Amino acid sequence: MASNGITKDHQCHQNGGYQEENKTESKDAYKWDTFEDRNDNSESSKGGRRWEAIHKVSKVIFLVILFLCVLGTAILNKSTVFLLVSNISPPNAARNTSLKTSGYHFRYETSETGVNYIWALVLIVISPYIFVAISSTWSLICKRNEVFKENKQDKQEDKQAERDKQKKAKPSDLKPFVVTFLVETVHSVGLSLLVFALLPNLDPVAGGPLFCLNIVVIPSFLGLIGTAGNDCRSSWKIIRLSKYIVCGASSITSMAFWTYYIYKMDSDLKGDKQGLITISVFAPLLISVVSWKNFIPRQNDFVTNLLKQMHKVRTKLNAIVSLGKILVTLCMVSLLYGSGCNNGLKCIKALYGFTLSNENITEASNSTALLNNASTGTACAVLESALLGPTTLVVNSISGSCSGNMPFYIAAVNILSGFLCFRCCVAANKILVQLQSFSLPLVLSTPVTVVFMLTLFSKSDIQISDTCILPFAKWSGGIAYDSSLIAASILGYIAMVLLTNHIWIQSQDRMENGHRIFIAPLYCGVLLDQSLILNRRRTENCTELEEEENKDKQNAGKGQTTKIYVCATMWHETVNEMTQLLKSLFRLDEEVHELWCEEKMYPDSDRFKFEAHILFDDAFETKDGTSRENSYVKDLIKTIGVVYEYQYGSNRKMKKYPVSKCKTPYGGRIKWKFPCDNNRLIIHLKDKEKIRQRKRWSQVMYMYYLLSYKMIRNKESAENTFILALDGDVDFKPTALSLLIDRMKRNRNVAAACGRILPVGTGPMVWYQKFEYAVSHWLQKATEHTIGCVLCSPGCFSLFRASHLTENKVLKRYTTAPTDARHYIQYDQGEDRWLCTLLLQRGFRVEYCAASDAYTFAPEGFYEFYNQRRRWTPSTMANILDLLLDYKNVTKNNDDISVIYVAYQMLLMISSILTPGTIFLMITGALNMAYPSLSLYWALVLNVLPVAVFVVFCFVAKPNVQLAYAAILSTIYSLVMMLVIVGLLKQAADNGFCSVTTVFLCFVVGVFVLAAFIHPQEFWCILHGFLYFLAIPSMSMLLMLYSLCNLHVVSWGTRESPKPVTGQESAELSSASEPKGMAQFFTEHFGLARESEYMFSFGNLFRCICCPDDRQDRNDAKFHAILNRLDGLEKSSVREDENQPKTDQQTQEHGNNSNTGADQTISSKSFHNEDDMSWKKMKLSDEETLFWEELILQYLSPLSEDKEKQRKIQSDLKELRNKVCLFFLLVNALFVTIVFSLQQVNVESEGTLSTELPCSNGTDGGSFEPISMAFTAIFGILLMIQFVCMIFHRMSTFLQICSITSLKRREMRQDRRKQVKTVKRDYENVSTKDELPNAESIFDSEKSDDMEPVTESTVEPRRKYRRNRQLFRHSLSALYADISANNSKTTSLETIFAERHSTEA
Repeated sequence: MASNGITKDHQCHQNGGYQEENKTESKDAYKWDTFEDRNDNSESSKGGRRWEAIHKVSKVIFLVILFLCVLGTAILNKSTVFLLVSNISPPNAARNTSLKTSGYHFRYETSETGVNYIWALVLIVISPYIFVAISSTWSLICKRNEVFKENKQDKQEDKQAERDKQKKAKPSDLKPFVVTFLVETVHSVGLSLLVFALLPNLDPVAGGPLFCLNIVVIPSFLGLIGTAGNDCRSSWKIIRLSKYIVCGASSITSMAFWTYYIYKMDSDLKGDKQGLITISVFAPLLISVVSWKNFIPRQNDFVTNLLKQMHKVRTKLNAIVSLGKILVTLCMVSLLYGSGCNNGLKCIKALYGFTLSNENITEASNSTALLNNASTGTACAVLESALLGPTTLVVNSISGSCSGNMPFYIAAVNILSGFLCFRCCVAANKILVQLQSFSLPLVLSTPVTVVFMLTLFSKSDIQISDTCILPFAKWSGGIAYDSSLIAASILGYIAMVLLTNHIWIQSQDRMENGHRIFIAPLYCGVLLDQSLILNRRRTENCTELEEEENKDKQNAGKGQTTKIYVCATMWHETVNEMTQLLKSLFRLDEEVHELWCEEKMYPDSDRFKFEAHILFDDAFETKDGTSRENSYVKDLIKTIGVVYEYQYGSNRKMKKYPVSKCKTPYGGRIKWKFPCDNNRLIIHLKDKEKIRQRKRWSQVMYMYYLLSYKMIRNKESAENTFILALDGDVDFKPTALSLLIDRMKRNRNVAAACGRILPVGTGPMVWYQKFEYAVSHWLQKATEHTIGCVLCSPGCFSLFRASHLTENKVLKRYTTAPTDARHYIQYDQGEDRWLCTLLLQRGFRVEYCAASDAYTFAPEGFYEFYNQRRRWTPSTMANILDLLLDYKNVTKNNDDISVIYVAYQMLLMISSILTPGTIFLMITGALNMAYPSLSLYWALVLNVLPVAVFVVFCFVAKPNVQLAYAAILSTIYSLVMMLVIVGLLKQAADNGFCSVTTVFLCFVVGVFVLAAFIHPQEFWCILHGFLYFLAIPSMSMLLMLYSLCNLHVVSWGTRESPKPVTGQESAELSSASEPKGMAQFFTEHFGLARESEYMFSFGNLFRCICCPDDRQDRNDAKFHAILNRLDGLEKSSVREDENQPKTDQQTQEHGNNSNTGADQTISSKSFHNEDDMSWKKMKLSDEETLFWEELILQYLSPLSEDKEKQRKIQSDLKELRNKVCLFFLLVNALFVTIVFSLQQVNVESEGTLSTELPCSNGTDGGSFEPISMAFTAIFGILLMIQFVCMIFHRMSTFLQICSITSLKRREMRQDRRKQVKTVKRDYENVSTKDELPNAESIFDSEKSDDMEPVTESTVEPRRKYRRNRQLFRHSLSALYADISANNSKTTSLETIFAERHSTEA
């Protein structure tokens, strides 16, 4: 199907559709030629069905674990709460009512109230407030607000208006704080009255899980008011009104039953003390107010604006209100247990831990009996509260030989279980198992807790240890509960379940943020399950979400069809590399087609449309005076046919999908339609004589074309359009792209998202890169994503948001041509990192998705690898340094980058600069350790010499010489690293773990091994860690020196091809035969300036002395002959053109394409056999031609080859190289000198500068030097930070994998037959033609042209579910045609389907 903006096309577009087959078949289409070579599963070979099955099994197991965890932690949380409550104000001689003992069936072990139980309960109440305060404060410090950022341009425009508002300082600006503080204060007061006054007077079962159900009165009435004023359909409105009426009536009736039960069971209430009845009525009402945001009507503008303001400042609001709730709770506890004390302030003192002697206590009339019973703690004060009754407060209430801190241990279990339950509930909603692992266990938690507590109380004793018994009440006698208690509990449970029926509506949004799942930032420590159910955001059809939430969802593209522009850049890729990219595009086309077909049956499918663009740099070459496509372009077109046959088989010919070609102002263009849908592949062939080359300019080219020309012309939405940037050798699955799209939809502020890049290839260099890539993604990228932003989204596989690329100072600045030496390093050597730097500076976010895998070919040779990193290393340091130097503006504009994150990056930068010096010292120490007779000084000299020679070579020798010497040194240093391993093993054997080096090494190895275990798909990368260890000197020291010393070299370094020699270069070669000086002679023939395969070419030296060669003269003659021949061809071509008159059409075409080449620019015969591919020449529209001409003129015109300017740029680059190398070498030299001097002094002074470890027995390994320890600690701290962040990021990745793993999707033909029956029931009995819909409209919005007629000779050998889908669609079409022709039922749909299925079989 065609998406919006693609159905209308210009003249270059070839309309889709199937053309009639030529009667003359090609030689590979004979009927007897039935053998095929195709891809049976059409999937990447890197993963496959094995991991898909593992993911499904893992999701099922995780679903069960979540269910058990939510249910178990909810039961544990409620049980521990009421275990502590039962030990507050227990029965005593002065007060032993049936309300606390449930008709005198509960027996308590003590008669006094322990202060430690009160404070344990206080910790339970305030622990969620502490968590919210800490997280909100951390978010404010790190600027990690969850609010989706608004458009940055809109923010700039509204700055002046905001300043005006601040000047006026209207009191209405404080409305969110005032309203929130009042509501939360009321909630804290009600919760304190419930927990510290009412529940201690009830028995553990009735006062525990049963009474807490009665907190839905206010939400019921708010829902009733909101439904009454809603403009819903009458049927739904009546149903919802009935629901809220029943909820309110049940809740009020339950409250009445509870009041009657309390009045009847407590004899003291029959006098003048009516406090408990008052609290039993008002405490639930006060508590239920906190859920107002989830049920309040949103038709009122005041409420809508208030909610919007509260949402914008919710981070600050949560931080302030949480501290206020803690203060209110402490005040309520002090008020409840400080008032009514007959000893003045002694109760307050006892409450806060002041121990008093019994002689100083002024007792009341009945205090003597109470104090006589106090045997488990120190009596402090007697409390005669009107609510709690007479009780004795003791400081350390101890049960048997248990610790006095046992109540706090119980509170710790409660807090941990509550937090774990909350996180499991969030996880269940994120991975779309809300019904099974959130709703069901929370609804069951109350009745299961009642059963659990009754079972617990029926036991005699529960021993924690041999002498410590858990302090809980014991049940004696039969069951004797009052009928009013049972009625109140049942009605309260019905009201709770009925009011929160929205939790049974499964959300369709994967990996939602926490504030989109729950209204409140956290949970209630006492009412865990009730708070989670009531705070679950409602998603009913007629219940509006907050205005800003809807706006964010709309801006993020939810509910709209996503458009993906897949843009790949190519240059000199091999056929194998091209094949990987094309296979990925074909898989993507199939996946998109399946999603659109299944959307009618599976509305939760993630649909998107895509259009693929391949931009080919340097696509033309000149032969015989004619510009033609080069061999790489021919390989690409041929590879399309090969991949097509591999994907679909040879029976399906490519000429069914015509190809159009046209000349363009930048070179040429080829268009081709993918087989499965109307998605298109467009190949842009760039001519270096007409348009600027290199990857960055190709990105500028397609970004301007897609985001400026096409989007404006087709009126596409930038908010819902994304660009997938690819390299020409990448291999990925459609699932990887879907995961990146999910990242974009979750947060509108995300401008780019990258996946996990896995290198492909063979050989030791690829093995090294596999471990290097793994470690960098496991630790570095995960840490950047967790505590800040990813600094680089690699251009080989990244998704960019179109609307953010078009922002101010992003794409416009990305087109900046390099004018300074620094620009060549930052702009062109690492274009993907610079684009991310621009996005970060504008305030956008870049994320990393570890579950999105992409495979790319890595350099397999040492030279190619060093040249690649020679580009990457300086550009990485330049871009990070740019961010660090501009940290004030970056932290101000970007809410995801904080000062802490900047400090982390600064530490990484410092450690990177000092890493070569650290490795140098390590090698020096290894030489000294391996050869004890060799002094530390001579070990330093032996290590300095080869490094110094390498530095000199990097300045004076040619790159091949540098690389050859680096390869030799790398081999030698790998042997030295073996000595390091032997030394470490020896030190570990001598000192055990009483060595800083051994401990640090075990820590590093342990981090890598644990990281491999939690990345099971990449676990075997750990085997390459040994090679990584051996290559540390080469990759951390020599490579850094090579990269910085060659800073002036700005060539690409990889996939370089030999350039054809021109006449000018011939003249330069001829000048090389001039006489040379002695210095130049030696530098050339000793391999320092001459291109040779060997470092020292003695054969060339002697041949040059004894046998002079005149090849330069012969080459000059050849070049002159070629130039003369080219001049003759050009003159004859001009004469022929002059003799032939031009038609008006040719004149116009020449004018519109003045920058294009001859008609032979694109040749179909050279691309593919004409029998296999249908070609059609097209012409660009005048509008698009003008666009390309203006774009090239403005930004993409080829750079001028001004020799003087190039010499100046080269001089500036060398000057920059000299400055950087001077700083780098000087810093490392100072570092090495200081540390080495300290080591030398320490050796000579017999360890006076070392500090002995406590476990040391006098050996050398049992001590450490302070400076060395400081640098070791810095590396260790950075690694620990990365490890912790990796754990958090890995948990998020696991949830994301579970969220995309579907347990409902099947590929069985029985499911398709059920769909056939469903459609047949609706349409089989149609009697008139007017009532017949278009057969294809059931599945597509327009006529589908992606299916061939299903006959015996043209059925494709696809997978079963694909074939059944085709048969079903064409069977349905045949049925409708039959019905339309005969105006009767005729043959049934099932019969046609069965016949076609048997024919196909």
